[in-house]
Amino acid sequence: MTGRQGEAESGAGPAPDGAPPSADPSVGPGPRQELAAGAVLFAAALLALLWLIPNHTGESTSDLEVAPGFFPQVAAGALLVLSALLVGHRLIRFPKLREIRPETGGGAVLAEIAILAAGGLLVAWALGAAGYLVVAPAVMLAGLLAGGERRWWIIGLVIAGVTAATWFGADLLFGVVLP
Repeated sequence: MTGRQGEAESGAGPAPDGAPPSADPSVGPGPRQELAAGAVLFAAALLALLWLIPNHTGESTSDLEVAPGFFPQVAAGALLVLSALLVGHRLIRFPKLREIRPETGGGAVLAEIAILAAGGLLVAWALGAAGYLVVAPAVMLAGLLAGGERRWWIIGLVIAGVTAATWFGADLLFGVVLP
């Protein structure tokens, strides 16, 4: 304990200058990591818009239904715009990049992005190989366990409900048969 009551030695509480702890520049990703993440997300959105979505979605069967590629294009377009804004914001403030302390750690952020990208590629491959009804429950199980959920009845209800809702919803609402 420090001399003040209720404040731990680990540095909890306000920063020395009175700013909240979240205002400390050494907390969270720095500008270089944000620039790298924005560039990777921009490239992923371009890849999705220019190759993945056009080559892996079909055409609508009538003029009254939404094309199967519409919602993925909206999501990839939003990702493209937001990542471009992130990169632009960081490039405008580029002189501040020289003031970054090296201990903010960019390797961990890039490793996390690489692991998530590899996981996404694995899921995309598995969807084609094993199908939605096998891959979706496995991905949801991993996500729920990583999120800290340990009650099996809740995990089972979420997996069964979401899988059934998306499987039948995609077929009934959009006319898309999942793999």
